Amino acid sequence: MLRRIKDAFKRDKERNPGGLDLSGQQWVVVLLIGLASVLAAFFGWRAAAIGSTAAYDDRQSISETIKVEQRQIDIAIQVVDDTKEYTRYLAGYGAAAELDNQADALQEAGQGDAAAEARAEADEVRRSATARAADAGVFGPFSITDELLEPSPTPRPFNLDDQATAIAAQEATSFDSAGQLDPQVWADEAEDIRDRIQGLAFWTFMLLLSVLAFTIGQVNSDKRPVFYGFVALGVAALLFGSIGGFTTDFFA
Repeated sequence: MLRRIKDAFKRDKERNPGGLDLSGQQWVVVLLIGLASVLAAFFGWRAAAIGSTAAYDDRQSISETIKVEQRQIDIAIQVVDDTKEYTRYLAGYGAAAELDNQADALQEAGQGDAAAEARAEADEVRRSATARAADAGVFGPFSITDELLEPSPTPRPFNLDDQATAIAAQEATSFDSAGQLDPQVWADEAEDIRDRIQGLAFWTFMLLLSVLAFTIGQVNSDKRPVFYGFVALGVAALLFGSIGGFTTDFFA
């Protein structure tokens, strides 16, 4: 192949004496320069292509961060509202306890009917307090079924952390939920892409270094030690840059 190229340029030189007069070795260097330049441009194109993906991942990370913070604020507001409703719930149970005390006093006074009415009223107060708290979202609507039929004499417990977890789970499974948000995943992907871009920049530098070595060797083609030394350096840089780029950052 190289012989054909050389013969073709010899014939061209015969027709055009002012044309290039390059040896076979020099033509090899020219081809290597072209190969290194094409690979460098290819790596640059790849870095630009994945750079747009990194920008997209950054936007997604920022967007999801805002959504997560907004969700946390909404949950905190809901927990505060539930705490207020739970206070009303406890107040209802306090009123029911006072009615129980009155019923006990009436029972001791021998007024059994009045005592029964007081206890029934106490149960109704507890039932109403429980239903109102469930309607406000303090308790799950399906968790109070038994208490509506037979109110508990003691109030249900309430924990801020558990309530926040329950609200978060409810929002995550709602129809209009944004789904599982994890902005850190997008941020990590963007960071990985930027690392790949830096890697491609390094491999591109190695390819351009090979071009420089080939060029210096070509200029000093009449000095065999210098020529072969720089050509060898260029080949090493070309192999290192191309193999490293394709095996680490180009397809990652």
